[in-house]
Amino acid sequence: MAQLTHIQLLNLAGYSLGDSSHSAIYTHVETDSRKADPQCVFFALPGVATNGWDYLDSVVSLGCKVAIVPAGLCLRRDDIELISVDNPTELLVACLQSYFGHMPKHIVAVTGTNGKSSICFYIAQLAQFIGLNSGLVGTFGIGPLNDLSEAKQTTPDILSLHLTLMAMAGSGVDLVAFEASSHALDQGRVDGVPFQTAVFSNLSRDHLDYHGDMTAYALAKQRLFAFKSVSNSVFCLDDSYASFMAEAAKDSDSHYYSEQNSRADFYVKDLILEPTGCRFILCHPEGEDAVFLPLLGRFNVQNSLAALASMWRIADDKGALVRGVSALRGAPGRMDKVQELNAPLIVVDFAHTSEALKVALQALKEHCSGRLICVFGCGGDRDRGKRPLMMAAALQNADYVWLTSDNPRTESIEQIFLDALVQTHDDELFSVEPDRRVAIANAILSATPNDVVLIAGKGHESYQDIQGIKHHFDDKEEALKAVKSYVN
Repeated sequence: MAQLTHIQLLNLAGYSLGDSSHSAIYTHVETDSRKADPQCVFFALPGVATNGWDYLDSVVSLGCKVAIVPAGLCLRRDDIELISVDNPTELLVACLQSYFGHMPKHIVAVTGTNGKSSICFYIAQLAQFIGLNSGLVGTFGIGPLNDLSEAKQTTPDILSLHLTLMAMAGSGVDLVAFEASSHALDQGRVDGVPFQTAVFSNLSRDHLDYHGDMTAYALAKQRLFAFKSVSNSVFCLDDSYASFMAEAAKDSDSHYYSEQNSRADFYVKDLILEPTGCRFILCHPEGEDAVFLPLLGRFNVQNSLAALASMWRIADDKGALVRGVSALRGAPGRMDKVQELNAPLIVVDFAHTSEALKVALQALKEHCSGRLICVFGCGGDRDRGKRPLMMAAALQNADYVWLTSDNPRTESIEQIFLDALVQTHDDELFSVEPDRRVAIANAILSATPNDVVLIAGKGHESYQDIQGIKHHFDDKEEALKAVKSYVN
């Protein structure tokens, strides 16, 4: 990594130490106190539970000589040089961009409750289709599309994120599809990222254990469209929060997409849902094209429109971009099909909110000639208020429901079930089975070949989190085992 002198860094902030005993050669910056060393400049940033300046004793013990701290704290120490600035995060970003590399040419951010991951996955595919090397930052992983590393969280910390994006640019990535979560936006973990395009999919109840109410949740999402770097905004015209999000995007060009509203810039006509996908006429600013989307569900039609709209200004060859829609592959764990002859169609999906569950079930109902069976659970240590809503969505949109465990985490499965079942009635068709493996097997083995079984809530996840321990568990693996027993 390029060397950064102390004077260069502090001149960037408008400071100079002159003959200070702490003057030295600093080769890197750090925000994690555990990684501090004598060659780093430590940036003491605000956090959620704790703040960087709470760990100054630790960074001093590791030999760190200089720390950047917020000016308003008025901290004083003799064992480390404290440089007070109004906004340490802003200085960190400026420092990184000045001395440590450059960003990919195009960064497209997607926010919303449902569909973010799939839209990002489709954006990255469309970019590849028109000749751009693409990458992802989000649920499915981080890095180039064909060489993703596991993501421990949707969005890394601000330092890791910037260095990761710079490394992606250095490896030849032209475009990054970026999943912008409400947590990351609220906590400032994406500050300074030069998003050029911002996309809003939809907003429904989720993460209220963190945000408190829908207003705070919506405001966190809206922050994305206020980024000064955003010059192109894309909104789902079918969602009631679209106009609220657009209020923050007055300085950018806007495009709207819709399943069938002709007032949108991108919409569809003559939609036909077939057993293997969706056929429709795609309407866009330059005309109309016949498209077969090899994905299930109306919401995937919308997700593909969101991806197309986000790439519209970037693509020189609009025809190639439109053709790319017909070549899209399904995202991992998103309406992921498990299919055998003479067996029910099984679909694994990440739907983990009441709205997502409703949308997934309604989408599959249109592809189903028999019964629609739903297997789902509710996460522990999360918003308890959405549990009865999820149960209601399952009962109202499926013919039979299996309530089971999801990721109970440290909460008792009995309490989760009690919350989910609080509004149910004796005449409703459902079973309760705590063992997710057994619930999946029973749901599949009780189905007929004309039925469809939706296994919802975990999607691409390969574990179950029980009492702080992640046990290997893959819904698709379990579905494959059960369907093999079914056909044999």
